[in-house]
Amino acid sequence: MQHIGRIAFALIAVISIAATLLAMPASGQGNSENSGSASDRDALISLYEATGGDYWDYSSGWLGDGPLGSWYGVSTDGDGRVTGLSLASNGLVGELPAEIGSLDNLEHLNLGNNDLVGELPAELGDLANLVKLDLQDNRLERAIPPEFAGLSKLTVLDLKYNGLWGSIPAELGQLSELRTLDLRGNALSGSIPAEFGDLYELTHLMLRFNRLSGDIPVELGNLQRLEWLDFSSNRLSGEIPSEIGNLTRLTWLDLADNALSGEIPGELAGLNRLRHLSLSANNLTGEFPVWTVKLSDLRHLSLSSNNLTGPITPWIGALGQLRTLRLGHNELSGSIPATLGILGSLKVLGLEDNGLSGEIPPELGRLTDLRELDLSKNGLSGEIPAELGYLVELAQLFLQDNRLSGEIPAELGHLVEMENIDLSENWLSGTIPEGFSSMPGLKSMLLHDNLLSGDIPAGIGDLGRLGVLDLSNNRLTGEIPAGTGSLGRLGVLDLSNNRLTGEIPAAIGKLSSLEYLDLRGNRLSGDIPTSLADLQTLTHLLLRDNQLSGEIPAQLGALTNLRWLDLSINLLSGEIPEELGRLANLQALYLSYNRLTGKLPPDLGRLANLKHLMIRRNQLEGEIPAELGQLANLERLNLWANQLSGEIPAQLGSLTKLTRLDLDNNELSGEVPAELGNLSDLRELWLNGNQLSGAIPAELGALSRLTRLYLDRNQLTGGIPAELGGLINLTRLWVYGNQLTGEIPSELGNLSELTHLYIGDNMLSGEIPSELGALGKLTHLDISDNLLTGEIPSELAALHKFEYLYLSGNQLTGCLPAAWETADFAGDDLQALELELCLE
Repeated sequence: MQHIGRIAFALIAVISIAATLLAMPASGQGNSENSGSASDRDALISLYEATGGDYWDYSSGWLGDGPLGSWYGVSTDGDGRVTGLSLASNGLVGELPAEIGSLDNLEHLNLGNNDLVGELPAELGDLANLVKLDLQDNRLERAIPPEFAGLSKLTVLDLKYNGLWGSIPAELGQLSELRTLDLRGNALSGSIPAEFGDLYELTHLMLRFNRLSGDIPVELGNLQRLEWLDFSSNRLSGEIPSEIGNLTRLTWLDLADNALSGEIPGELAGLNRLRHLSLSANNLTGEFPVWTVKLSDLRHLSLSSNNLTGPITPWIGALGQLRTLRLGHNELSGSIPATLGILGSLKVLGLEDNGLSGEIPPELGRLTDLRELDLSKNGLSGEIPAELGYLVELAQLFLQDNRLSGEIPAELGHLVEMENIDLSENWLSGTIPEGFSSMPGLKSMLLHDNLLSGDIPAGIGDLGRLGVLDLSNNRLTGEIPAGTGSLGRLGVLDLSNNRLTGEIPAAIGKLSSLEYLDLRGNRLSGDIPTSLADLQTLTHLLLRDNQLSGEIPAQLGALTNLRWLDLSINLLSGEIPEELGRLANLQALYLSYNRLTGKLPPDLGRLANLKHLMIRRNQLEGEIPAELGQLANLERLNLWANQLSGEIPAQLGSLTKLTRLDLDNNELSGEVPAELGNLSDLRELWLNGNQLSGAIPAELGALSRLTRLYLDRNQLTGGIPAELGGLINLTRLWVYGNQLTGEIPSELGNLSELTHLYIGDNMLSGEIPSELGALGKLTHLDISDNLLTGEIPSELAALHKFEYLYLSGNQLTGCLPAAWETADFAGDDLQALELELCLE
C-alpha cells in the first residue's frame, strides 16, 4: 500500500508540474511579454499621462489590463509589440514624452491635428523601424532633431503647420527611403540643405510658408522621381537653377513669394508633365517666356508680381488645358492676344497692372467658364466689348484704371453670377445700365471716377447682398433712390462729387451695417435726417459741400463709433450741439463754412481722440473754452473767421501734438500766451486779425519746427524778440500792422529759409540790419511805414529772388543799390523813396 501511495504521490507531482508548464507561455513569448510588450505599455502610459489622456476624445481600452492592440488607436504585431499608433484629431494636449522613443517596433506614428507643444524628442530618432511619422497641425516648436537621421526606413515625414524654428538638419539627407517631406507652415530658417539632392526616392518636397533663405540647391536636380516641389512663401534668393528642368516627372512647381531673381530658365520647357507652375511675387526679369506654350498639360500658370517685359505671345492659345492664367503686376506690353479666347477651360484671367494697350478683344466673350477677369491698371482703350455679356459664369470683373470710353454695355446686366464689378477710373460715359440692378449676388459695385450721367437706377435697392456702392466723381443727377435704404448689408455708400439733388432719404437710417457714408460735393438740400443717428456702426459721415440747411441734429451724438464727421460748406445754422461731445471715438470734426451761431460747447473738450477740429468761417461768439486744452491728441485747431472774443486760453499750450493753430480774424484780446511756446510740433501759428495786445512772447522762439508765423493786424507792442532768429525753419514772418517798437533784430538774418518778411506798419526804428542780406531765399520784403533811418544796406542787392520790395514810409537816406535799376520786381515802392541809384 505504501508503494502504491508513493507511486500515486509521484504521479500527482508530475501532473502538477506538467499543468504548470502548460500554463506558461513558450520561453520566447514569455520574454516578449515581460520585457518588450511591458516596455511598450510603459511608453504608452507615459504618452497618456503627458498629453491629458483623461480628456482625449477617444481612449477606450487605455490603461486597462487588455492587450495593447485593444487600446484605441494602437496596432500590434503577433508578439503584442506596438507597430502603429494613430491618435490624430483626438484632443491630445501637452508635450511628447521621451519614452515614446522606446517603441522600437513602431512603423506608423500619427499624432496630427492635436495640441501638442514643446520640442520634438530626439528619442524619436531611435525608432529604426518607423516608416511614417505624422505630427502635422500641432504647436510643436524649437528645432528638428538631427537624430531623425536614424529613421532609415522612413518614407513619410510630415511636420507641417507647427511652430518649428531653426535650420533644417542636413542629416535629413540621409533618409534614403524618404518619399514625402512636408515641413510647410513653420518658422524654419537658414538654407535648404544641398544634401536633399541625395533623397533619390523623394516624390514630394514641400517647404512652403517658412523663413528659408539663400539659393535653391542645384543638387535638387538629381531628384528624378520628384513630382511635387513647393518652396513658396520663403525668403529664397538667387536664380532658379536650370537643373530644375531635369525633374521630368514634376507636376507641381511653386516657387512663389520669394526674392528670386534673373530670368526664368528655358530648361523648364522640358517639364512636360507640369500642371501647376507658379513663380509669382519674385524679382524675375526678362521677357514673357514663350516656351511655356510647350507645357501642354498646364492647368495653372502664375508669373504675376515680377518684372517681366515684352508682349504676351499669341501662341498662349495652345495651352488648351489652362484653368488659371495670372500675369498681373509685371511690365508686359503690347495688346491682349485674341487667341486667349481659345482657352475654353479658363476660369481665371489676371493681366492687371501691366503696360498693356489697345482694345479688349471681343474674343474673350468666348470664355464661358470664366469666373474672374482682371484687366485693371493698364493702358487699355476703346469700348468695353458687349461680348463680355456672354460670360455667364463671371463673378469678378475688374477693368478699373484704364482709358476705356463709351457707354457701359447693357449686356453686362445679364451677368447674374456677378459678385464684384469695378469699372472705376476710366472715361466711361452714358448711364448706369438698369440691368445692374438684377445681379442678385452682387457684393460690390465700383463705378467711381468716370463721366457717367443720368439717374442712379431706381432698382438698386433690390441688390440685397451689396456691401460696397461707390459711384463717386461722376456726373450723376436726380435724387438718391429711396430704395437705397433697403440695402441691409451695405457697409460703404459713396455718392460724392456728383450733381445729385433733393433731400437725403430718411430711409438711409435703416442701413444697420453702414460704416462709411459719403455724400460730399453734391447739391443736396433740406435738413440732415435725424434717422442717421440710428447708424450705430457708422465711422464716417461726410456731407460736406452741399446745400443742407437747418440745425445739426443733436441726435448725432449717439453715433458712438463715429471717427470722422464733416458737415462743412453747407447752410447749417443754429448752435453746435453739446451732444457732439459724446462722440468718444471722433478723430475729425469739420463744421467750417456754415452759418453756425452761439458759443463753442465746452463739451468738445471731452473728445479725447480728436485730431482735427475745424470750425472756421461761421458766426460763433464768446470765449474759446479752456476745456479745449484737454484735447491731448489734437493736431489741427482752426477757428478762423468767427466772432470769438476774450483771451486765448493758456491751456492751449498743453496741446503738444498741435501742428497748426488758426485763431485769426476773430475779436480775441489780451496777450499772446507764453505757453504757446510749449507747442514743440507746431508748424503754423495764425493769430492775425484780432485785438491782441502786449509783447510778442520770446518763448515763441522755441518753436523750432515753425514754418509760418502770422501776428499781423493786432495791437502788439514792444520789440520783435531776438529769439525769433532761432526759428530756423521759418519761411513766413508777418507782424505788420501792430505797434511794435525798437530795432529790427539782426538775428532775423539767421532765418535762412525765410521767403516772406512783413514787418511794415509798425514803429520800428534804427537802421535796416545788413544781416538781412543773408536771407538768400527772400522773395517778399515789407518794412515800410516805420521809423527806420540810415542807408539801405548794400548787402540787400545780393538778394536776387526779390519779387516784392517795400521800403517807403521811413527816413532812409543814401542811395539805392545799382542792381535794382534793372530788377524786374512784380511790386515795389522804390520810386516813393526819392533816392538816387548808387554808382557802381
